[in-house]
Amino acid sequence: MAPAGVRRFGSTEDLIEALGIPFSLQQLTAITAPLEPGVIIAGAGSGKTTVMAARVVWLVGTGQVRPEEVLGLTFTRKAAAELSSRVRSALLKAGVIDEQGVDEAGEQLIMTYDAFAARLVAEHGLRLGVESESAMITGAARFRLASRVVEAAAGPFEQISRLRPETVTERVLQLDSDLQQHLVATSALDRHARHWRLAFEAAPVNNRGARYAEVKRALAAIDERLELASLVDDYQALKQRLGVVEFADQMAVAARLATQVPEVSALLREEFKVVLLDEYQDTSAAQAIMLRGLFSGPDVGSGRGHPVTAVGDPFQAIYGWRGAAASNILEFADQFSRADGRRSRRFALTVNRRSGQTILDVANVLSEPLRDDETISLGNSEGRESGLGLLNAPPEAGPAEVRAATFETWAEEVSWIADQVIAARERRTVDRWSEIAVLTRRNADIGPLYAELVGRDIPTEIVGLGGLLGLPEVMDVVCTLRLVDDVTANPELIRLLSGPRWNVGPRDLAQLGRRARELAQVDDHGRPTDEDLDAGVGGLLGALEQAVSDVDPTEVISLLDAVEDPGDGFSAETRNRFTQFAGELSYLRGHCDEPLLDLCRRVVGVLGLDVELLATPTFGRTQRRDQLGAFLDAVADYADVDGRASLSGLLAYLRAEAEHGVGLEQAVPTDRESVKLLTMHKAKGLEWDVVFLPALMQGTFPSDRVTDNWVTAAGVLPADLRGDRASIPQLAEAANPAIAEYKQRLKDQQILAEDRLAYVAATRARKVLVGSGHTWRPELVKPRQPSRYLQVIMAEAVRQDRVAAQAPPPGDVNPHDTQAPPVPWPRPLDPESLDRRRHAADMVRSARQRHAASGRYENAPGTDEPLLLDDEETVAAWDADIDRLLAESLAARRGAASVALPESMSATELIKLRADATGLATDLARPMPRRPSRRQRFGTRFHQWIERRLGPRMLGQPQLVDPDELADRADLDVDGEAEFRELCEQFASGLFGDSQPYALEAPFTLVLRGRVIRGRIDAVYRLDDHAGDDHAGTDHDGTEHGPRFRIVDWKTSRGERHDPLQLAIYRVAWAGLTGVPLDRVDAVFYSVPEDRVIRPDRLADQDELDRILTAVPERP
Repeated sequence: MAPAGVRRFGSTEDLIEALGIPFSLQQLTAITAPLEPGVIIAGAGSGKTTVMAARVVWLVGTGQVRPEEVLGLTFTRKAAAELSSRVRSALLKAGVIDEQGVDEAGEQLIMTYDAFAARLVAEHGLRLGVESESAMITGAARFRLASRVVEAAAGPFEQISRLRPETVTERVLQLDSDLQQHLVATSALDRHARHWRLAFEAAPVNNRGARYAEVKRALAAIDERLELASLVDDYQALKQRLGVVEFADQMAVAARLATQVPEVSALLREEFKVVLLDEYQDTSAAQAIMLRGLFSGPDVGSGRGHPVTAVGDPFQAIYGWRGAAASNILEFADQFSRADGRRSRRFALTVNRRSGQTILDVANVLSEPLRDDETISLGNSEGRESGLGLLNAPPEAGPAEVRAATFETWAEEVSWIADQVIAARERRTVDRWSEIAVLTRRNADIGPLYAELVGRDIPTEIVGLGGLLGLPEVMDVVCTLRLVDDVTANPELIRLLSGPRWNVGPRDLAQLGRRARELAQVDDHGRPTDEDLDAGVGGLLGALEQAVSDVDPTEVISLLDAVEDPGDGFSAETRNRFTQFAGELSYLRGHCDEPLLDLCRRVVGVLGLDVELLATPTFGRTQRRDQLGAFLDAVADYADVDGRASLSGLLAYLRAEAEHGVGLEQAVPTDRESVKLLTMHKAKGLEWDVVFLPALMQGTFPSDRVTDNWVTAAGVLPADLRGDRASIPQLAEAANPAIAEYKQRLKDQQILAEDRLAYVAATRARKVLVGSGHTWRPELVKPRQPSRYLQVIMAEAVRQDRVAAQAPPPGDVNPHDTQAPPVPWPRPLDPESLDRRRHAADMVRSARQRHAASGRYENAPGTDEPLLLDDEETVAAWDADIDRLLAESLAARRGAASVALPESMSATELIKLRADATGLATDLARPMPRRPSRRQRFGTRFHQWIERRLGPRMLGQPQLVDPDELADRADLDVDGEAEFRELCEQFASGLFGDSQPYALEAPFTLVLRGRVIRGRIDAVYRLDDHAGDDHAGTDHDGTEHGPRFRIVDWKTSRGERHDPLQLAIYRVAWAGLTGVPLDRVDAVFYSVPEDRVIRPDRLADQDELDRILTAVPERP
């Protein structure tokens, strides 16, 4: 019997009356379902929170449970607070409980999954010997501790030693998280590695008898994963010593309690008669195992049939990249069966009460591939009828608009979005700025959008740290911190110097690169092209970044060295800027040991950002100050859990946050009156009247970039060890065709993940959905095409006649690269024009003479006053400069160049002199650093490998060198890495694989006609030391003439051009160096891929080499 004054329901009409909500039939069916397991597939905007609250009211109002017997779990504290508030309010409004009875129950009624696991471990952890007094650490602190483990790792590590420390740290954390979320021990990982290593080693080979590149990559990934696993063990041990845990650690312990200690499950089922599981599609394997172990089982006595209701939407499963297993909600009906063993019921909520129908039409088309996916539809009609159908708006829903636009450039698109945001307020589409959101696929796009919006005096809030890191003022701080920590942070230095504060131009930056190489005494293998320079700082920055990308940090040339010692190639003003820049960095390095927050504030002061903000108009000042303050807050939150926080650790964390968004709890927009700017992932669960979706271009969104291929990504848990392995692609066998098929299936899966994200993004809009895209960005070589998502939005916008702009058909040239065509000056004239102008000049001259003769002018124009001596010298210098400039201009137009040969040349320059004298002259006249080509980097690394393999043999110490031991392995892409390994294997089994050289990488200088020719010889053999040759000290006739030598030049490509002049230079140089007759020095090319010696018919002697220079006229 109900207490006095407490209402009880006899029908659904009583519920509707009590809450004042006209529930649909779909909603009522789910709300009033029997007290047994069930799953509600709730489409976007279908009112799932209202349904969950109403179900609690119904169960309490019908006397089936008391409020304190209901457990509700969700993911974020915000969602938990909202659901708890909604339930409490609904219970009170319905009158099914008095206020005193709900006060305490509400506090423990609803909680997050992580909080529930923490409670479980705190109350029952001792049953497994687990202490519950550990401190909780999250993103930044996790990264700091893992970074400490990596820094202290003793090794040796064959695989991860080629990676930067921050990369290793990220992979350790990724692998650790995967292991915890899928309840896999590192010992199981070790067994898995041994099994698959044997399988891949036995995989079929190619027609040359060598392993396929993908198979080699798989073997390397297995080895790297084992090295990472050892660091994961160290990371777990460190956390245990420090007394700290992560949410994933607690969840793993909670899952063990649920599955290994039956008493715990029984106690919780007794305490909670009804369980509500919100956003079940986002649960991980460990969470699902915990929940099944607690609230289900093989029989009634162990929990089968316990009333558990899961709520979620497989179309909104967008967190697979961080461990969510979308299959959980699809398998719920089988895993939480009814008491009699039958599958639990599914309920559908397809009426969207948020968006207008035209917006839902777009969402329905976007989700078509999802409905066709067998994994989601479960391959039967029941799946389609259980909430996976089309979304519909109720009859009373208001109208909605879908707009679209495309532009030629990203800048045009950003500007148009700002125009539309302003128009939404001016047209009263929204009454508040906070009803507008701009959702991006990538953090990188947030910075330009924020700058444009704030520049228009639009209040704007960036949600989340990742977006903050793209703001100019924050980027300046981070770049400066990187330079304080790492003198080889060249990209950051270029960004700072080329920015508005220092304003150093691209040609000065190119000269800075040349000066850096000069100081480092490194030969230029390449230089930025004229096109890089003409593209401005952006093009040069891209070229410089590519030039040092993936190079061993110890081998990177420091541009900062050149800033501190710039030499004579700069103007006084530029040198002064360099001096100030270097002085600021030196000052900041003197304070790098102070607390991180103090150091960051010091950087802000040194950069003048505080003064700059004060000089900004009031509105913009507040916006930028708030965002900079948010960044400093994030630095302050970088938890120093072990007293050893470092600048390097902070920078590594910020880099991971910018690239991956790791470690932070879901960022929540504030209530501030401002436009919200955030990524689509952060927008889940939120809604706005007007939503903009920019940059909907193929390659940007969707992207088919796969990050979870365990065959090649060592930080990824193998798919066959995951808890959701039955619902994800699996590698069929250790063979090249199977790897290719697996890779394609992962790409297909990734596109489906992008489809789910597009569905989520579109359904955030209530009244207006705006999609846009562009063709070009400054860094693009090829134009981008509109993605399927933009095409869908565009089709609806066309139907509504709301296409705002359409980009012109893309051309082949990026408009950012186009400049006005060069105009020659003086302009060359045709003979007829020249005759007319000469005739006009003669007429003017005659008129001046007549006027002078008639005395009409005291100072006739034709009678110049005599110049002073100093003035005559000045004018003569001007005339000489003009003559020289005109001559150079004419020579340039005629394609001629007159350049003096340097006193010292490389052998490569001498070869080019004979083959392409004009090209050499151009290079000498305008020396520019060019990025080393992939083939040059490939050859350099191969020569290093040979030097390390054969070098010890010169001392009688045979040694095998693995290609992975070279520091610059990351120079090569995946295909290049495989090619490199194959080349090394071919050399090792070839003619010179076991040879003992006399000299390797032998430097030489050779004097030809007074010029020094310098170079380096790959290998030299004494023929008496080389197997298969006769004794070097004796000719065939037995006469002594001294030792014989053979020079060998390695060639790494099939069909590579072999210029005999190269060997001729080496041969003459070596003869001079050793003092042996030229005819006792042999020289050959060796093609490694073909295992073939290539001997030219004849080689030039020194007289012929001299004649190459004799043919070049000297320039006075």
